[in-house]
Amino acid sequence: MKSHLLFIVVLFCTLSAYSQINTRAPWVWMKGDNTIDQYGLYGEQTITNSQSKPGARNIASTWRDPAGNLWLLGGLGMGESQYGFLNDLWKFEPASNKWTWMKGDTEPDPLPVFGNSGTAASVNKPGGIYSGISWVDGSGKFWLFGGYGYGSDGVGLLNTLWNYDPVSNEWTWVMGDQQINRTGNYGTNGHAHAQNLPGARYCSVSWTDNNGDLWLFGGYGYGTHPDESGPLNDVWKFSVVTREWTWIKGNSLIAAKGHYGTKSVSAPDNNPGSRYISTSWKDATGNIWIFGGQGYDENTMGILNDLWKFDAGTQGWTWVSGDNAIDQPGHYGTRGIPSNAVQPGARYIASSWADLSGDFWLFGGYGYDTAQTGYLNDLWRFSPQTGNWTWAKGDPVIDQPAIYGTQCLADSSNKSGSRMSSISWTDGVGNLWVFGGYGYDSTNSGSLNDLWKISSEQLILPVKLLDFHGLLKNEMADLFWDSENESGFSHYTIQRSFDGIRFNDLMTVAGNRVSGQHSYTRTDSDLMTHSWQKVFYRLQMTDMNGQRSYSRVLLLSHEPAKTKMSIYPNPAQQHINIQMSLTSGEQLEGRIYNAGGILVQQFEQSTAAGTGSLSIDIDRLPAGTYILSVRGKNFQSSQSFIKQ
Repeated sequence: MKSHLLFIVVLFCTLSAYSQINTRAPWVWMKGDNTIDQYGLYGEQTITNSQSKPGARNIASTWRDPAGNLWLLGGLGMGESQYGFLNDLWKFEPASNKWTWMKGDTEPDPLPVFGNSGTAASVNKPGGIYSGISWVDGSGKFWLFGGYGYGSDGVGLLNTLWNYDPVSNEWTWVMGDQQINRTGNYGTNGHAHAQNLPGARYCSVSWTDNNGDLWLFGGYGYGTHPDESGPLNDVWKFSVVTREWTWIKGNSLIAAKGHYGTKSVSAPDNNPGSRYISTSWKDATGNIWIFGGQGYDENTMGILNDLWKFDAGTQGWTWVSGDNAIDQPGHYGTRGIPSNAVQPGARYIASSWADLSGDFWLFGGYGYDTAQTGYLNDLWRFSPQTGNWTWAKGDPVIDQPAIYGTQCLADSSNKSGSRMSSISWTDGVGNLWVFGGYGYDSTNSGSLNDLWKISSEQLILPVKLLDFHGLLKNEMADLFWDSENESGFSHYTIQRSFDGIRFNDLMTVAGNRVSGQHSYTRTDSDLMTHSWQKVFYRLQMTDMNGQRSYSRVLLLSHEPAKTKMSIYPNPAQQHINIQMSLTSGEQLEGRIYNAGGILVQQFEQSTAAGTGSLSIDIDRLPAGTYILSVRGKNFQSSQSFIKQ
């Protein structure tokens, strides 16, 4: 498989503190692998390690703690060396961009250890599980209900309720059946009781209200009939204080049809049809919003794109947006322009966020583009204030491969591949994050463990940067870039750094401010007045409103090349950088061989004349000694390196 190479060096990952996500903000590949079906690297439990990472998985359970860290539990995917039902618990800290394995097993399909009901213990643990229903309460404790996985008598649907305390790092089995596929005990509608308990289920919607109570809606599982499992539309509330369930609304049997009523008008008889694998958000007033899933409209079961609101005060449903019929295609309109005529197509297992401005975000899933079904990578924003959808990013067609770019570096050409069953969250400053799922890397489809972020760190302005490269000649650096779509654009600022961290303004270049493509050339003739080994350049791009974005970082070396090609660092861990001196532009082919002479990795890359640097990801290679061979029409060189 070809590696994607860029004339850049990644130096550090930064997180921004903007309060609102811009629809043109770029995808940033932050962590994990850019190939499918990768095993996890666990390290030592509770010890943060830059190499640790969860294996590829989908339909995991997740929550965000008060500090904005992501917690990830289980899923269906890769352990340390096998595929199956997982129960490993991970924490990801956005500030450090690192994963920590906190608890659970390194291999799939472990059995649960229940212990005594209501008593925490270090040996307690859920079994291998995916698509459990999860909450986090006001004290920061994590609650897990149901899912599909291991009970005491095999694999099936669950209705056990667990509690995890991140301070003690211990699980507590709170209540529920140890056996699989159990029916519910609904009791009297609207009345809490110690014997009430939802039936076994998975793929439900869950939320925490402003009083700290836990809620769930629907899913696939058991109502009151022991021989029938299917989609549900019941609403339940659990009190953390009294430890009692209350059946609030909906049917106690499976396969209930929907009753839509009039769009945007609440009515006592309104009810979504039974459904599972839906997407949800909670607004600032505690109302829950539910979109799509697999389930029933007013007559038939299929894929849905209806949007409903459940009022926390009146406990009534309102059909807000979308269609009251299954299997509807999407209407994309113009990217970035909200309209009452645009809406996402029917889909399920999509990802969602609510940003700090109160808007809802919907990403990917499996469902309809404009005509057919498949994996999606479109990103949508819904405004509860206006009731309008906006197609913000991504493709209006199914089954799109990812463009990863370079880890931790924002780029307007980056994009997540089409996928479903990812987990998603916002951190403490409103950045959007997506992890894993099932879908596409840059070539194939399978289980994923890549971690992506969308933030306002680098806004994508109307200008589009097509190319940025540089050459060293006679102690001077010539910088070249091409752009298009400069209407509304103000100017470029060339910034220079000698350590790759602290950048200073070097010169300002006015934009053409008209449509079409434009080429720019500027020379840094000030290098001879400084003492340096390497020099770094980037472009700061500013539009007429003062918004800014940045180009990739360009690295050039002052040291004369002793050979045609050199590799650094050597030994290396995750990346190697290749410095080359080329007399002419080349189409290069690179190959990496192990100590036994077996080809283990290859790539192709077009380069310009002069001294330049390429970065190659070697994270997937095992430790050992390798030979890198690079060839072109007028260039040929080989060097050895060590992977630690």
